This record gives sequence, structure tokens and C-alpha cells, in this order.
Amino acid sequence: MQELLALQSDFPGRLRNIPDIPRAIYLLGRLPEEEEVTVGIIGARDGTGYGKAIARRLAGELSQYGIGIVSGMAYGIDTAAHEGALSAGGKTYAVLGSGADICYPAANRTIYEKIKESGGIISEYAPGSPPLPHHFVERNRLLAGLSDVLIVIEAKERSGTFITVDRALEQGKQVFAVPGRITDPLSKGCNKLLQEGASLCLSTNDILRCFSIEEKETERVRVQKLPKEERAIYQALGEEGKDMNALVRELKIPINKLYALLLNMEISGYCEVFGNTYHRRTF
Repeated sequence: MQELLALQSDFPGRLRNIPDIPRAIYLLGRLPEEEEVTVGIIGARDGTGYGKAIARRLAGELSQYGIGIVSGMAYGIDTAAHEGALSAGGKTYAVLGSGADICYPAANRTIYEKIKESGGIISEYAPGSPPLPHHFVERNRLLAGLSDVLIVIEAKERSGTFITVDRALEQGKQVFAVPGRITDPLSKGCNKLLQEGASLCLSTNDILRCFSIEEKETERVRVQKLPKEERAIYQALGEEGKDMNALVRELKIPINKLYALLLNMEISGYCEVFGNTYHRRTF
């Protein structure tokens, strides 16, 4: 584990200009390069299947452009964002509210280990520090500081997510929000942000335009290149994914053939297995 002191030359420039600069940060893995574009993705710990699917999709697509994904490794939207970046072979960074050597939540051990390899685990708290409630409030300024822009996906009207939003705005960062249904409690926070002037995020292109990055081949074009049966499977999976039995019933494809088609789609990067028989899109 590295300890980077604020007085040292190797302390990250992104954190030198934030309010209340930490005395030191502790690092497992690496920090984003100074010239690396980074996007923070945050949201509800109890995010819906739809919200988590959007987080995976945005993180995965942004990763294809070499953009680093920053989040807090909490349950829900944070975890989904890290998963999306990792599935795309991208770089992702987790800012923790505990010591960098403590995986919290413990159930995220697999993701924690992968993040160390793909990007970095970052904390201002000394090794062994427990995940105390006030740590999560304090670490939000670091999460915002390491992100060039911030995307909020699902948040209640009164949500801790707004602490990170406030820190990002204080630091002059652009904040995006993904809209949702007006009757959904987890959409009220994002809809309120949009009402108050946050930028609208409907697709990856909204983020790419911030950095003047040209769009690659669109995902729609990639899907159109699929053979007819595989394209039908991709469409049937929807944003949240489905299990094998549901796909068999919907598509009327024999299960052995369906398994072979899904395997080919996995190899080609169109879907992934989640659980024993559950499949979901990778973008």
C-alpha cells in the first residue's frame, strides 16, 4: 500500500485544489493519470434493476473510450458502475469510507480485488480504519475531486448522494442526472436535480460531448450486425436481463440452441451470465 502525503510531489493534482485537502491518501493499485478523463457515477444503494442496468451500461460504454470510472463501491448503483467498467475491460477507481485495506461491504470482495488490478482503491483513512458513518460523508469530496464530471443515477429526494453533488458543484464540476418516472421515489432526487439545472444524461453521447470525444460505432449499429436470432435474444433481454426459462418461453427457441446462441453472444461481448441461468446485456 502506498501512502501519498499532500506535501509530496506525487500527491494527485486532482486533489490539490479541493476544499479541506487530506493530509495523506492511501492507495492500493494506482490513481487516474492526470490526463485521463474520469467520470464519477453514484446513486442509490437500493437501486432498481433498471437503475443498475443503466449504471453498468454507461460505465461500460464510457470505458470503451478509455474513460476511468470513479465510484464508492457501495451496494446498488456504485457496485453496478464498477461492474460495468470491469466487464468492458476498463479502469475503475473506488473511494472508500474505511481504510483502503478493508473491503466494505464485505460482499464486494471479488469486485474489490478486480478494482485493485484495473485501477485503484483510494482512502484518506489509515489502514485498519473502520467504515464509520462520518467517513462516508467526508470521503465524498475526494470522489468528486477525482471525477471530471459526475453522473447521478437514482436517488431519493432526501439522499446522501446530494452531499457528493454539492462537493462536485463546489469544485466547479458538471453534474449530470438520469431522469426517471415522476411516481418513482428513487427518481425524485434525479428529477429534482434536473429541475434545478443539472445536465440531462440520456446516453453515453451526452457525456462524450463534454470532452469533445467523437462517438465510435454506435451500439445500435453493433446490434444490427447480429444474426437474426441473436438480435432477437438481445432485444428480449431488455435492460434488466432474463433467465433461460423466460427466454425459452418468449422466443420459442429450444433450450439447447438458445444456450449455444447465448454462449456465442457472450464470447462476442453482447451479454454476460449473472447467476446460474440469468443473462444480461453488456451494453
